[in-house]
Amino acid sequence: MYNYLFSIKDAFIKRFGPVLGYPLMVICLFVTLTVIIYIIRLFFSAALVFLIAFCILFGIYRLNEVIHAKKK
Repeated sequence: MYNYLFSIKDAFIKRFGPVLGYPLMVICLFVTLTVIIYIIRLFFSAALVFLIAFCILFGIYRLNEVIHAKKK
């Protein structure tokens, strides 16, 4: 794993030089972390929406079941 990370660092340094390579690596790190955090927040918010929708639908189902049980 470390060899892979060092090879990426060396590729950046070889391609862009030390002056531009290191700041570009930091910028790429921040962009990558921002995208990962956005995707995680998107999945959690979608899961929360599905959970709330399921709770509402289940409540309607149970309420309907109780109402029809009293009629019989």
